Amino acid sequence: MLEVNSHKHLKKYYQNNLARWPHNLTLTRLISRSLSRKDNTFIQLSSDSRNFWWPGLLIPLCLHNNNIVLILSERQCRLLFEVELPKLRSSRLDFDYVEGIELIPSDEKVWVLKYQDLVFANERDLLKNRQLIFPESEFISSELRESMSIKITPKDWKDLISSHSHLEISIIEFHERLTRSLFSHAVSYDSVIRIDHRELLVLKEIIKDDLPFSKPWERAFNAVNNTWVTWAKLDNRKLSWDWYFQPLTPLQTLSGLFSKNTLLMLTNSGQSDSFFLDLNSKKFTFTVKANLGNKFDQEPIPLFIPKKQPLPNTSYFYRHIVRQCQRLILCRAHLTVILVDDLPLRRQLTSELAGEFGVRVVHETTNIESNGIICCSCNWWIINQYNLPTPDQLIFPVIPFPTLELPWIAAKVEILKHQGRDWFREFLFPETLNILLKSIAIIRGEDVRVAILDGRMHHRSWGKLIFKALEPWVALERLLPY
Repeated sequence: MLEVNSHKHLKKYYQNNLARWPHNLTLTRLISRSLSRKDNTFIQLSSDSRNFWWPGLLIPLCLHNNNIVLILSERQCRLLFEVELPKLRSSRLDFDYVEGIELIPSDEKVWVLKYQDLVFANERDLLKNRQLIFPESEFISSELRESMSIKITPKDWKDLISSHSHLEISIIEFHERLTRSLFSHAVSYDSVIRIDHRELLVLKEIIKDDLPFSKPWERAFNAVNNTWVTWAKLDNRKLSWDWYFQPLTPLQTLSGLFSKNTLLMLTNSGQSDSFFLDLNSKKFTFTVKANLGNKFDQEPIPLFIPKKQPLPNTSYFYRHIVRQCQRLILCRAHLTVILVDDLPLRRQLTSELAGEFGVRVVHETTNIESNGIICCSCNWWIINQYNLPTPDQLIFPVIPFPTLELPWIAAKVEILKHQGRDWFREFLFPETLNILLKSIAIIRGEDVRVAILDGRMHHRSWGKLIFKALEPWVALERLLPY
């Protein structure tokens, strides 16, 4: 009955709202079936689904909300409360929910949690026998990693010394030794330098049985072990630094939760990214798997990837990407987005293009002219793309491989190397595909040109896998007048 009722309500919903994605009727029946039968369900959405899948998910939850937990990112929460719920109410559908962990809901209300709330609720064992729903589940690992991150600032050091005045000299000596070591390795004003996690154990030994109860220190002393990565971000101007901690395998924190609860996961990336590889390594299985939409029914992306392009390690690569960006931007009347994750390269390219195109060029801001040029990281674009007009083109000067300068990336690679595993194919390449596909998802069907200026697309065997992942596309052999 839930499937039938959800189907009827969705058809009624579309009397007042335009159906922008053709697979929501199928999606709503699959989700209704999963809620009724409590199956572990994995649903892969076609890349043109964007945010059009929300009604297919929410309408069954309006009709069946027994022991349901909906886990959302910050952006998804804003979409839910500011966009999707008002549309449901205009169709006289009631989404009965409780948000956050301040009030634990009854079984008859959907419990909406952000990822940080999910971690706390799991620690307090509040999620027993509940069905967990993860939209955009390909980002579970990254969302958990950010939610579990710990940051210790200079103020926290002062608070630690103040609360342990009898150990002031020992704590100060430890801090000064670590500070001297970090700044002796600094190569820039905002250097990021790895710290051995055992340094925290040394500090813990100094404090011994009088461990602090202030939040960052308590979390750090209780949580951090050899499965965490720690680093310092230096501020040479102030001669100070912040201490960061992140889990390398955040999924392990929820492994017990995943095995004891029913899961419903929606994804745009499929089962090739590192999160699903981690799930498979833990022998986790889904009762129901479904793919919605055939990618070859979508409009092809105009793809500009000339065959004779230099490799990034050549001396003339930078001049190549500058010239190509200038050619691509010339005479374009609307927004251009240039996606570069390498910060020094992005700053250099932004400065060079600003010299050519003036105030049209900006760096990671949504306050932009209609014919503007945004230089940004892929992650910034993924988060902010819904606050910007549809661009004329996306330009990737280099393939967006995760940089080994990020401490958690480098540490993850080191672990896989130590285990004798293929760190490139098991981790780095899947992460790259995930970033690339998520970056272009919003422009599917919009006749937006995508340019990749990295010669490795044609000169490396894995380039063929990227071409395949981008399908459907049509090659632009040359740049034509606009």
